[in-house]
Amino acid sequence: MAKIGIVPLNWRYKPEHKKDFLSGIAGYGFKGIQISGEQSQDLEFLNEMKVRDIAPAEQYLAVRCTTDGPVEESYDDSLMTVRQAIGAKVEMLVFAVDGTEDRDRCAGRASDGPQMSQAGFSKLAKHVEEFARVAADQGLKSSFHPHAATFVESERETALLMNQLNPELVGLCLDVGHWIVGGGDPIKAVHDYAGRITHVHVKDVSGEVLSKMLRGDIAKMHTAVEDFKLFVPAGTGILNLRNLFEALAEFSYAGWLMSEQDSAWEPSEAASGISMKNIQASLA
Repeated sequence: MAKIGIVPLNWRYKPEHKKDFLSGIAGYGFKGIQISGEQSQDLEFLNEMKVRDIAPAEQYLAVRCTTDGPVEESYDDSLMTVRQAIGAKVEMLVFAVDGTEDRDRCAGRASDGPQMSQAGFSKLAKHVEEFARVAADQGLKSSFHPHAATFVESERETALLMNQLNPELVGLCLDVGHWIVGGGDPIKAVHDYAGRITHVHVKDVSGEVLSKMLRGDIAKMHTAVEDFKLFVPAGTGILNLRNLFEALAEFSYAGWLMSEQDSAWEPSEAASGISMKNIQASLA
């Protein structure tokens, strides 16, 4: 049975208020959380998670890239994040490519922007596998997260990378919101990747804001997210939650369902309560 966690990007975190932060998350019923690098090294934070029965479900690892693949500095960055995740006993290491200005301007229209070269994809696959192997040696799982406004956004780009990754070592983190923005159908993605999906971000999308972004009425995805609230509470946008969960159930998916909303209207945290209510109703 899948577990429901949260990527609390729409929550305001201050170290001095960690107890209230975690109590709020637990109060909505979330059982896991994406932790930051800072939180992974904060023993008090990790202990407070245990008290509230909140698991360190994931840690995010963004690989800085150009069209030629990972930049040299990304090696040390990735090693630091993997060590943090190992120390915090994180369950899933979520790899992605870091965003760029050029791809931010053409999010949802990946073919209009700069493309990563074949050699770049090979270098990225090698980079991800190298650090996923370090994590696996310590009992951590790894997945790759296609992400809008990056060099691995679209179905084509995802396939180019996933075809080079060892499926025994790196699964697919399907973020259904980013998949929709990238032009894909998340239900089709579940069937296409089936057993390779090892982690899911449940993120819904405003059809109205997405249309404006794709038309160019909103210049950047970052602006669409922060100023126009591109991502909305689960069950209130164009994502069909019930169909998604039924498709995942066909393949006996039992990993994390991580509710995620990058930004929200005030009161921002309350949006997570709406998401949780709709996720639970759609799973019932």
